[in-house]
Amino acid sequence: PPPPPPPAPPGAPISVTDTQPLGLRWEGVGAISGGGATTKLLMDYDPKVASDILDYLFLPDFGLNLQLLKVELGGDADATEGAEPSHMHYEGDANYNRGYEWWLMKEAKARNPSIKLYGLPWAFAGWLDPNAGPDTPAKNAFANPNVSANYTVSWLEGAKRVHDLDIDYVGQWNERDAPSAYADALRVEVAARSPETFVLDRLPHYPGTGITADPQGCTQYQWNTSDGSRWVDEEGSVADGQSARCLARCVSRNYITGCHTATFQWHLISSFYDYLPWKRCGVAVANTPWSGAYEVTSPTWALAHTSQFAPPGWRYTGHGAGVQLLSAGGSIVTRVAPGSTDFSIVLEKMTHQDSACARGSNPAYTTADENVTVVLGGGLLAAARKSGLHLWYSDLTEGNASPELFVNRGLVPLSADGSFVIPMSTNEIYTVTTLSTGGKGNHSVPAAAPLSLPYTQHFDDEVVSAPPRLWYDQMGAWEVHAASTGTGNVMRQMVPIWPACWGYSCNGPTTYFGPADTLQPGTNLSFSILLEDDAELITSLFSINSNGTWSIGKVKGNTNGLFAAKSVHKIMAAVGTSQTTLVVDGKVVGVGETAPSLLLRDGSSDPFKLALNRYVFAEIDDFSIQ
Repeated sequence: PPPPPPPAPPGAPISVTDTQPLGLRWEGVGAISGGGATTKLLMDYDPKVASDILDYLFLPDFGLNLQLLKVELGGDADATEGAEPSHMHYEGDANYNRGYEWWLMKEAKARNPSIKLYGLPWAFAGWLDPNAGPDTPAKNAFANPNVSANYTVSWLEGAKRVHDLDIDYVGQWNERDAPSAYADALRVEVAARSPETFVLDRLPHYPGTGITADPQGCTQYQWNTSDGSRWVDEEGSVADGQSARCLARCVSRNYITGCHTATFQWHLISSFYDYLPWKRCGVAVANTPWSGAYEVTSPTWALAHTSQFAPPGWRYTGHGAGVQLLSAGGSIVTRVAPGSTDFSIVLEKMTHQDSACARGSNPAYTTADENVTVVLGGGLLAAARKSGLHLWYSDLTEGNASPELFVNRGLVPLSADGSFVIPMSTNEIYTVTTLSTGGKGNHSVPAAAPLSLPYTQHFDDEVVSAPPRLWYDQMGAWEVHAASTGTGNVMRQMVPIWPACWGYSCNGPTTYFGPADTLQPGTNLSFSILLEDDAELITSLFSINSNGTWSIGKVKGNTNGLFAAKSVHKIMAAVGTSQTTLVVDGKVVGVGETAPSLLLRDGSSDPFKLALNRYVFAEIDDFSIQ
């Protein structure tokens, strides 16, 4: 076929028609829960508030209206901010109620039964490498490809058997090339045991966009592929207004310049503490469950311009027939319903300098205000005359502070010749659609408030196998389980073998409690602990080892046998303005200089951190900050 025409000169009308061959099939707006436990704190909200937030993410014609949900297949190790629990911590173990992805997928399906589900591993459970142990990190999660394939397919089977969830797609390994022997074994096992699932190849991450349309108008690709080969597996990864502008540019221009038919935002919702990496890069922020406060941020509304008005299965018009770059910067894309009964046009004018994503191509280009004249033809003109043209508008210049985000501006006047005009300024996005649906939800949001002290947590009223409230795992898996001694529940570290890490940290089991600055001079921290094997307990304030050593800042000493493994011990740390006192089972073990908490990767905050130096079972109970 001939190449698509170049952009029309400024002011020249743009023909939008189905009289030319249509383009590829649109597959949807996606987002990712995972790549580091990004959704953890959402399940800690009051159920009514959590339900409101979920409406903004999944309910059609209310907010994001997500069409593809990708979740992390947990591997017990840090996958950017934190760790999600594996369904198999060790060989012979199997639990399909851990974590929160099952809950999230069911909530998504309840609101939008047509949403597609996609699972992808980052890290892998350590036992898949026979050379790994409590002190030795796993290095090869594919040592036996058949065992590893069985591990992955068991997750798919558990989704179906326990939660009645059909996983539509499963990937092999995030941002890594899985060994071919594993890929082959995975496809064999999936075909036999989960035939409703399609195994994806590795997909592109952050390709960004170009400044010229695809030279073949995407005609070199089969129009109705269903193998994910035209997807962008991640884009975004910036916050608020910059994210909104990045996504507005990429979702449209990913197709114009790269022939991509689905774009996934990383990540879906920022439900993790602000002191962790990549804070507030989701389409919403919900990380203060004690108050109930949350924010639905401008990326939600930037994406809604597409997701609320273009169901998967619609097709793009041809390049040069409603799909093209604007000559004065920006783009226009048109998606058409089967039979041309409806259509939606998205026009965006994001500037180069204001729409950078975390990474990916974004060559310099100039952008200027202009009046865009669109001339409809063929079945699209007939649909417009029958249904009218509804106009939705957002000014993304100021992100959340913008006074106009996803505003319904009523009907667009359509001239007798089938034309209409949209006056466009930089960093604006419009949707023109024959659909009369669409909506901007408006749940009431509780007021923000700090975490109240004193705080106590006994875990007895929490769900077994779930992650404990307000704790956030970075390595290992700290879960609520029945106490091995006594009665009631405890927070138990459940991973006995060092995981096959994906990236970022690869330390011993590590978890964080609460927001930054929870521990202040004048507070007392206390909890009980049972180490089921020898290990060092490392916290923001002190460390103490079952071998008899302890340290507070630069001061070190010996416990004289007070902290042996396989016994329950009561720990108390009194935090003073200059000194911290460590008490074990009612006896003062040592006094040292009060020092800042162990810093996180960006060195920004002082949260309370609790860790072990090796992978052993351990129990925490009666946690208190007074």
